[in-house]
Amino acid sequence: AAAVIAIAAIAAYGRSFTVPMLYDDVPTIAGNPTLRHWASALAAPNATTAGGRPVLNLSLALNYRVGGTSVWSYHALNLAIHAAAGLLLLGVVRRTLAPRVGEPALPIAFAVSLLWVVHPLQTEAVTYIVQRAESLMGFFYLLTLYGFIRSVDPDTRSRAFWTVACVGSCALGMGTKEVMVSAPLIVLLYDRTFVAGTFSEALRLRKGLHIALFATWVPLGLLVLSSHGRGGTAGSASGVEWWRYGLTQFHAV
Repeated sequence: AAAVIAIAAIAAYGRSFTVPMLYDDVPTIAGNPTLRHWASALAAPNATTAGGRPVLNLSLALNYRVGGTSVWSYHALNLAIHAAAGLLLLGVVRRTLAPRVGEPALPIAFAVSLLWVVHPLQTEAVTYIVQRAESLMGFFYLLTLYGFIRSVDPDTRSRAFWTVACVGSCALGMGTKEVMVSAPLIVLLYDRTFVAGTFSEALRLRKGLHIALFATWVPLGLLVLSSHGRGGTAGSASGVEWWRYGLTQFHAV
């Protein structure tokens, strides 16, 4: 199942490696001097898509080290991130359903993950280079949830490792894109729904883990403040009324 999902991702996006830099790619990659040196790779200019997103900027710096502004390496990593996220989704769905439906969990999880990997709605996040912000955040989001599932599985030998992976990936996601803000809440809801049965039991059994996950909001808040509305291009400083901004979301969807 994992091999088919990976092959499907490559088949769907394998011809995207020559897509040139578009729109925000240019200032965020070609015009971003912080990618040239490891010492500055965590401090992207605020006016770029990577502003206030150090993990995203670091991943772009890695690509710059490999091939400069040649687009192939950026697209290769984007595709790898997308395929890996598909495999994490396979694991999340399978491990969630297995105790409840038994053997059908694998084919169900396979169908869900395969559809998600090749769905046209994912195109922009994979082929538009700087939208790695979305796909990489999604990868860390799924890894956070998968890590939690493995950490509470009584059959898992390295539960401590998966606990660290859960919190670590949550923190990395916060440094990738702000949408990650909901991850600690989703893990708590998952714990209540599929593991503990109640919120009080979830907090009684795993209070430390949930506190650690919610603590990742602190660096996220600092990063948001440091970006100053991404150079005035996002947030209330952009000069657009909040209700007009909200209405644009319906048009975009």
